[in-house]
Amino acid sequence: MKAYKRLKRGYRLLTDRRYKQGDLLAGKYLVKSALGMGSYGMTYLCINLERQQLCVIKQMTKSKKQKVIREQYNHETQILEHLNHPNIPTFFEQFIFEKNYFFSMEYIKGRNLEDVLFADKFSFTERGSLVLVRDLLNIVAYVHSMGIIHGDIRIPNVILQNDKPYIIDFGLAELFENPTETSKRDQKEKIDLLREDYFDIGDLLLFLLYSNYGTNVKKGRSWTEELTLHPQTTYFLKRLLNIREPYTHTLAAINDVNRAIVCLKD
Repeated sequence: MKAYKRLKRGYRLLTDRRYKQGDLLAGKYLVKSALGMGSYGMTYLCINLERQQLCVIKQMTKSKKQKVIREQYNHETQILEHLNHPNIPTFFEQFIFEKNYFFSMEYIKGRNLEDVLFADKFSFTERGSLVLVRDLLNIVAYVHSMGIIHGDIRIPNVILQNDKPYIIDFGLAELFENPTETSKRDQKEKIDLLREDYFDIGDLLLFLLYSNYGTNVKKGRSWTEELTLHPQTTYFLKRLLNIREPYTHTLAAINDVNRAIVCLKD
């Protein structure tokens, strides 16, 4: 019986408490709803009662080793504190409540790109897809300039507000050293990390382009066979996806996407 009680207590300590509407965190964050759950935690839409302001609260999971969670918590909050861009949520503060690690950040009101594509079934034209990706690349250029790789630029991590994209969720982001202070090996690793962001953007662009193709898609065919695109768009997409010479700098990608946009009519 004692062993059972110890086991039960240990299970409770490792189980994540999920807060619900009406719960009060740290005496000032009133939970309105749960937003989602990821590998390292869950997020809530809350009201900061002191400021009467909507915000997002992320709660780190207890289900992993505490050392791993603390390292991830410190890593993610450090990155968010380091960033200051109008299209990236502003970091507010970190805090501990009921032995759980939390941090608060700006709430971006808008539609998740995944919902826009699959719930709303919105169709993006080729030009519209490129314009959106160009806007994303401008945000990514800033992130890279701050020595950070996002590492998870997927459609669920893009919010659209008045047709402008915002990038969220820096849970998998990585810091890299100043190129002038790194060895050739470190420089290669940095370029490989950069290419992950570019590949993710290429994959995201494919989602946008396919949104305009409805049910004409056939299984077993590559996008080069299925999609009818301007040659400049194809060239740009192939470089993002490492099919042709991959990008090593965001400015080159921005220049190429601008060329593709100019080639297409409104």
